[in-house]
Amino acid sequence: MTSTILERPVAVDPRDAIRHLFEARSVAVIGASGDPTKLGSSPLVAMCNLGFAGDLHVVNPRHAEMMGHRCYPSVEALPDGIDLAMLIVPAEAAVEAAEACAAKGIRAMVVIAQGFGEAGPEGEQRDARLLALAAQGVAITGPNTNGLANVATGLATSIAPIFQYPGRATGGRISVVSQSGAMVSSLLSRLHQCGLGIAKTVTCGNELVLGAADYLTYLADDPDTDVIVLYLETIRDMPAFRAALACARDAGKPIVAIKVGESESGQKATLSHTGAIAGSYRNTIAFLENEGVYVADDLESLALIAECLFRYDWSDTGKPANRFLASISGGFAAQTADVMERLGIPLQDPTEAGKAALSALPTQSHPVNPYDIAAQNALIPEIIDIFRNDGFDQLLFGLVLLKPAINDQVAALLIEAKARGMDKLFALSPQVDEAERRRFNDAGILLTDNTPALLKALAAIERHRAAGVLRAGRGQLPVIPALALPEGAGLVDEARSKALLGAVGIGTPANVVAPVSAFPQDALDPLRRPVVMKGLSDRIAHKTEHGLVALSLRSDEELRAAWERVTAALAKADPNGNAILIEEMIGSGLEAILGIQRDPVVGPVVVVGAGGILVELLDDAVVLVPPFDVAEAASAIAGTRFGRLLAGYRGQRYDLDALARAVAKLGALALAEPRIESFDINPVLVQSAGEGVIAVDAKVMLGA
Repeated sequence: MTSTILERPVAVDPRDAIRHLFEARSVAVIGASGDPTKLGSSPLVAMCNLGFAGDLHVVNPRHAEMMGHRCYPSVEALPDGIDLAMLIVPAEAAVEAAEACAAKGIRAMVVIAQGFGEAGPEGEQRDARLLALAAQGVAITGPNTNGLANVATGLATSIAPIFQYPGRATGGRISVVSQSGAMVSSLLSRLHQCGLGIAKTVTCGNELVLGAADYLTYLADDPDTDVIVLYLETIRDMPAFRAALACARDAGKPIVAIKVGESESGQKATLSHTGAIAGSYRNTIAFLENEGVYVADDLESLALIAECLFRYDWSDTGKPANRFLASISGGFAAQTADVMERLGIPLQDPTEAGKAALSALPTQSHPVNPYDIAAQNALIPEIIDIFRNDGFDQLLFGLVLLKPAINDQVAALLIEAKARGMDKLFALSPQVDEAERRRFNDAGILLTDNTPALLKALAAIERHRAAGVLRAGRGQLPVIPALALPEGAGLVDEARSKALLGAVGIGTPANVVAPVSAFPQDALDPLRRPVVMKGLSDRIAHKTEHGLVALSLRSDEELRAAWERVTAALAKADPNGNAILIEEMIGSGLEAILGIQRDPVVGPVVVVGAGGILVELLDDAVVLVPPFDVAEAASAIAGTRFGRLLAGYRGQRYDLDALARAVAKLGALALAEPRIESFDINPVLVQSAGEGVIAVDAKVMLGA
């Protein structure tokens, strides 16, 4: 094959041709094989299984025909008018074939091969040749991709194993964008198990030309897609990705995402697999949720979030869900209620009127939530009506293994209850067969045998709803005064860092900063003792390790002795250090950690959570992406275990409102001062309710 690169004076955006990837009616497969054990057979089998009705051409010089399709000896021998080419040949041959396809007028290509940018200088040269084609307006998926599919048309330029099984990928309204090739089959299998059909799917590969943001933008405008599922490893182009999420929001297309790389080993796997540096997991999750994305932490709950969004109307987002749990088994009800408690999904008891209506039924069940049907199956619709009329808008109904005739009866009664107005009715079963699933699904009821995953899905949907309400009602953001940041990049000493906190209205202990040349006896008189003494340095982040901290100093003698120790240690650790900080010790409050991080992918974020020894014990710090107001900060903190400690544990209440105000101020500061790379405040002592917060230690890192 020749290496012909078209020369055009003006670059053309390959995104203009993206529709040729998904809407192709004439496809060429270069490197196809008739051997079912080889990857080259995959697209031919897949498109046979899906019933591709377009024109399929095969390039293989060793055969005249393959699986009923004519073979051509070269790309040049192909007929004109081909929309899309799939290249299943090694990297160098793939580049040559791509150039020949472009010369043939083909504007869309799927490049399966590895051996490009991730393979060093030789691979980078191949990248450059593909990019030259992209500059001519050629849309390229990959390289290093599993391909794409449009199930409705039967198009499958894909090596994903799921398409090799007839009936595993059926047509529907869910589209998938995956940055993992191997995982897409597992993801599609989970969706299939939920009875969900697929519209379009693509694996992004190296994202050399088209990236996840481009596919999301295309699907946001796709009339065949109602819900978008995203398997995310990293974000390569944040502005484009953010814009793509906005397109989906504007189009009313919910996005459900799973982000991999939470653990250190997971991040290493992501790096080795994609050749890209994954941003912090928590920061990315915070960004996604801030952008209105539904986030799951496993494939099972991901699929069930997608199913919930597909089967039910969630447009009434103004109030929290009010769920009730009913079951034929009291044991199942109790067990499920325990799981809901662990997930933070509350169950409210009926009102007095509801309890009275339930008590009037001819049953021995207690009028509580969760509710035990106690074998009174015929009363199921009436029981559900009572809860619905009592303000409950979601029902989780626990089935058990029943005799077939009784099972059919209970199913019919649940379907009747759904028709009578219990819209969000979820059926939980110990086992699910396809016929029963179809029966419930046809009635608009989600049926699952994975109760924990459904509960996680409902919790994610509720988080999404609550965050949306807060964003929609966002109040005034804190106003940050003009600050005189120190010149130059690097660490800022503690005294100047605390001065910045004071300037934005975050409390710090009363203090004195003195030159090392003379002990400041008279200046110390206004300070309440005990005090703490610290050597100041813009080179040393961890002062204790260098003997630069002395605690609990009360008498003049203790202060002078500490002065001699700390000044000597400072002279040794940092000869340029020339000042000592002496400040009041704060002996009360709950320790919190608070700070700004400038994530390389997400940008500025604010972190808040338990400080001191509680950091590792609780490990439930939250990340917020500015802008956000005080109410959003308070809600985020309140959702943590640390937040529950602040709100009142054994009668002791702390100033959650003051901490939320401090968090909101840091969010505004992060946006106002882009030179702040990080601002670590640990600990912040949260005082008793109404008494504020005090930052005990702080350090700023500035960029250039």
